[in-house]
Amino acid sequence: MTLNFQFYHYLAWCWSLKPILQVALDLEELVKAVDIATKITSSLKCENIWLEVGTPLLKAWGKIAIRSIKELTKCFTVVDTKTMDVPLVEARVVKSAGGDAFTVLGTADDETLIEASVAKKEHGILLIVDLISSRDPYKRALETAKYEPDVLLFHVGISVQRARGVTAAELVEEIVKVKNEISNVKIAVAGGLKPGLIKPIVERGVDVVVVGSAITSAEDPAGITRRILSEMGLM
Repeated sequence: MTLNFQFYHYLAWCWSLKPILQVALDLEELVKAVDIATKITSSLKCENIWLEVGTPLLKAWGKIAIRSIKELTKCFTVVDTKTMDVPLVEARVVKSAGGDAFTVLGTADDETLIEASVAKKEHGILLIVDLISSRDPYKRALETAKYEPDVLLFHVGISVQRARGVTAAELVEEIVKVKNEISNVKIAVAGGLKPGLIKPIVERGVDVVVVGSAITSAEDPAGITRRILSEMGLM
């Protein structure tokens, strides 16, 4: 792996043992996404914060979105590619635009996950395996851990949240079981999280908390971010 910024950042995070707040910019409008990102980072800097170029933003603006978020904030930038095939290609695209991490779906074929493990090393980029839509997230987490992801993401999608009225907070018991069995992978959780739901998740050992609309829809996104960081014990 190339010894670049993201690698040193990842090592520093592993050594610090502090949780990370990942702000998911799941928006179509680039100007709004950049405005929110810069308001947050100008107020709170980048410590313990990752910025995510969400899938809608990526599809609407491509590499322009990645470069804009990265260059204007200088924060660690996750690109939610939701890769199902050719991860070597997609990791290269993300890296060339300045991204620090990309996502591969846990429902992808094992051959794709093997290639994703190669891609993260070849391109010097973090690999996040997203377990969204897995029928058995616990089982699939254990299966995919052998492909050396840096982060396993337990994720309840927005469509499921709306239809079933559930959030990622209900995955905590499965997450704890995985953490007890896998020691070399960080665990993230995403889906409907907001202030009031986050402290108990972090207390159970979650490493990365992904929050989207609770921040991006707020009148004061920096203020809500500060409140969440406080709830995570980071302020």
